[in-house]
Amino acid sequence: MAGDTPILHRAALERVLLRAAELQASSAEMPEALSEDELIAVAGEVGISPMALRQALSEERMRVVLPEERGVLATVAGPASFVAARQVPGAPRELLAAIDRAFQREENLVERRRFPDRVVWGARGGFAGALREILRFDGRGFPLVKADEVSAVVAESDKGRAHVRVEASMLTRRERAAQKALLGVIVGAGGATALVLMSVFAPIAIAAGGLVAAGSVWMARRGYQRDARAVQLAIEQALDRLEFGESKKRTILDQFLIAER
Repeated sequence: MAGDTPILHRAALERVLLRAAELQASSAEMPEALSEDELIAVAGEVGISPMALRQALSEERMRVVLPEERGVLATVAGPASFVAARQVPGAPRELLAAIDRAFQREENLVERRRFPDRVVWGARGGFAGALREILRFDGRGFPLVKADEVSAVVAESDKGRAHVRVEASMLTRRERAAQKALLGVIVGAGGATALVLMSVFAPIAIAAGGLVAAGSVWMARRGYQRDARAVQLAIEQALDRLEFGESKKRTILDQFLIAER
C-alpha cells in the first residue's frame, strides 16, 4: 500500500540521491554529454528545479581550477594558492562589504588594499592582533592569518546575484616549512657523518641520519598541510555564510571577541 512506503528524511534522501548518481555515472547507459535543455529535463524528473540547476551550471562554468604547481617547494609541502568561488544572492557592493566585515571581525584580518570590486587583506599583527589570538576560546583560532594575503572579488552575474571569488596565498608559510625540512635533512646528514667519525657502524649511522631527515620532512609537510586545509576550509566557510547566513546564534562572549576595533 502507498501509505506503507517508508519516508526518507533529508539526510537519508541526500545520501540516496548521491549514491544513485554515482551508480548512474558508472553505468554504461550514462551518456557522455548532455545539452543544457536535456540536463534540465533530467533534473526535473528527480524534482530539481530549473532555477537551482541553472545556478549550479553557472557556478560550474565559473569554477576556478588552479594549475598544478611544480617544483621542489610544491613537492615537499604542497600548493601555496587556494581559491573558492560561488554564486550568491545580493548586490556586489553589499556582498564585498559583508566579506570585509566578516574577515576583519572574525578572521583577525585587516584591509591592505581596496579596489571597486576587490579587497585584499592581511594578518592584523601587532599587539591588537596578538591579543585577539589569545582571547579566542572556541578552539578554531584564526586560520586565515596564516596566509600572506587573502583577497575577494565580487562581480554581478544575474539579476540579484553575484559571483564571489576568494583567494588565499601561503607562499611564506610554505617556504618556512621547506626551510624546516631542509634543516632536518642537514642535521640528519651531519649526525650520520659524526657517528661514522665516532666509529659507529656505517649502516647504522646512515639509517639514524636518514630517520632524522625523513622525520623532519614529514613533520614540516604535515604541519603545512594542516594549515593549508584550515585556510581552504575558512574561505569556503566565508562563502557559506554569504549564501546561507550565520550557522549559529552568537553568545555574549562571541560578540565580545568579534567586536569592532
